[in-house]
Amino acid sequence: LPAWAWPDPHIALTSAANLGAEDVVVAISHSGRTTDTIDPVAEARGRGTTAIAITNFARSPLAEEADIVLSTVSDEAAFRSGAMASRIAALVVVDCLFVGVATRRWSSATEAILRTNQAISSRRRAPRGARR
Repeated sequence: LPAWAWPDPHIALTSAANLGAEDVVVAISHSGRTTDTIDPVAEARGRGTTAIAITNFARSPLAEEADIVLSTVSDEAAFRSGAMASRIAALVVVDCLFVGVATRRWSSATEAILRTNQAISSRRRAPRGARR
């Protein structure tokens, strides 16, 4: 399935304006209060797009905007280690979504994974001392 990630809020918003009922938007925000994340979701939902929120706070503005809320559990700290924990928690949820979609589309998913592995195989170097 084609998927895009837009870390720039302006691009995310303009992309959301072109989504429709057949699309899904997935928004990730630990706090669920970041307007740069909430606004594209609101834009997409206004066009009939299904919205999935991945957040630590099930009663946040992002969660209220979403159709489906996938909650993480991690404590943010004032230091970088807290931010790392929230990112890893969100990544676990994203990996679970990937596995869920792949298992429901097993044949096409395995073909796509094989094609992508073949496409990048020439980009890998052999370990030092390994025979070629």
